[in-house]
Amino acid sequence: PDELPFTDVPEDAWYYDAVYYVWANGLMEGVDENTFAPDSTLTRAMVWAVLARIDGVDTDGGATWYSRAQQWAIENGVSDGSDPMGALTREQLVTMLWRLNGEPVVDYLITAPDASQISSWALEAMRWAASIGLIEGDETGALNPTATTTRAQAATFMVRYLAAE
Repeated sequence: PDELPFTDVPEDAWYYDAVYYVWANGLMEGVDENTFAPDSTLTRAMVWAVLARIDGVDTDGGATWYSRAQQWAIENGVSDGSDPMGALTREQLVTMLWRLNGEPVVDYLITAPDASQISSWALEAMRWAASIGLIEGDETGALNPTATTTRAQAATFMVRYLAAE
């Protein structure tokens, strides 16, 4: 595809290239035909669908739009499949990507000013993500691990994840 159909993703947006990539490669869809909703919160079901598609799973069909992706996420140990419409934090998204990548252990010191806010269950995943450049700090260097993930951020995470593989 050559032209992004989403009217809410301006060409000069920091996330334009990432949104274009995930859309053109069939990894993320819009919330409707012409709306990507870059600032909207990413749900657990949305990320299951993206990760299942990365793994080559056809997510179409099923009782709900996300049922095949949910089943895939449970079967592959990426998620427990609960709370599909729940908002996803940055550390939760990183943890799902870490699990998908085989839970690698890295020796990496996170020096972000908010490193102490990383949940203990997400620490290994966050170390891995920071070590490969999957997650980066904001203008203050903070990783914001417990902040909810926007759809634009998720598109960027997916592009970085695929580039790091």
